[in-house]
Amino acid sequence: MAIKSGNIDPVKLTDFTTRSLIKVGIPEEDARITAKILVATDLRGIDSHGVPHLANFYIKFVQDGRVNPKPDTKIFSNAPATAVMDGDRGLGFVVGYRAMHEAIRRAKEVGAGFVSVRNSSHFGAGGNYAMMALEHDMIGISMTEGGKGMVAPGTVGRNTGINVISVAIPAGEEAPFVLDMATTVVANGKVEITMREGKMMPEGWAIGPDGKSITDPKKYYEQGGALLPLGGAPQTGGFKGFGLAITADILCRVLSAAAATDQMAGEHFFGALRIDGFQPALEFKKRMDELVRAHRSLTKAPGVERLYTPGEIEQEIEKRRKSEGIPLHPSVVASLKQLAQELGIEYNL
Repeated sequence: MAIKSGNIDPVKLTDFTTRSLIKVGIPEEDARITAKILVATDLRGIDSHGVPHLANFYIKFVQDGRVNPKPDTKIFSNAPATAVMDGDRGLGFVVGYRAMHEAIRRAKEVGAGFVSVRNSSHFGAGGNYAMMALEHDMIGISMTEGGKGMVAPGTVGRNTGINVISVAIPAGEEAPFVLDMATTVVANGKVEITMREGKMMPEGWAIGPDGKSITDPKKYYEQGGALLPLGGAPQTGGFKGFGLAITADILCRVLSAAAATDQMAGEHFFGALRIDGFQPALEFKKRMDELVRAHRSLTKAPGVERLYTPGEIEQEIEKRRKSEGIPLHPSVVASLKQLAQELGIEYNL
């Protein structure tokens, strides 16, 4: 099937992203790793965390010196299954990829592996790293601190991390279970998308410094609005999202002995569990298929055609976009064209 008119070929987009990163000093192997993760994010329909952030986010971080293009990551460990990695201020994709590989390596040897990471940077969508465990018949876990942007229950202002928790679990014939969630009502990237598309945010996403609801994304940025924790206000369960965010803080930051900063966006946590340490992987996958099918057979509400478990919708989008291409917003395409001009590389998308 040919690339749909107006869409971007994912192979060409991966190549363009790789060349852009190499141009600002990222080594070729690390550039390819980063590009593949970014494009994989867009392929799965997570448009808030992929290539749209390339020009004005990741490339800019390297150019401004906030990210070390050639990190010398180091591992510290006092036990077979656990370790701390220092990311040497590296690009989060590179550090995350290395750390998850380390967790998987340890899991292969002793059944489980966990790596807490300090001194890294933003690593995009957390599900990408958890999913690295799937091909090894393992359960993958990844968490990260996304920078202060949540308002803690009973407070005002941005004072808690927009943290992420991701879990990937293999199945047999069915799609793997992939949970990839922010601990806020929505990820901050969703606000970016509403801004990009000229839309208003739904009520209940964010509040201003005065504690009142904000639905205009422009005002959200101008006034320093904050996202509500998962669950919303305290009376509707906001302490659950807040508690999950603090849990991620502990595993990413406190456990890695990271230095305290105001932004909190450079610490991660990764885990891998060998399924055959509990039961044969094939039997487990059959049980996962049964679980997914049991959910799919539930009585549907009026107007609902299909029930999904986490990860299934993204898998369907990925299959379609691999053949039809990735639909990037015109403003994103414009940013990539400008980036090509600034870096002096060919724009061939």
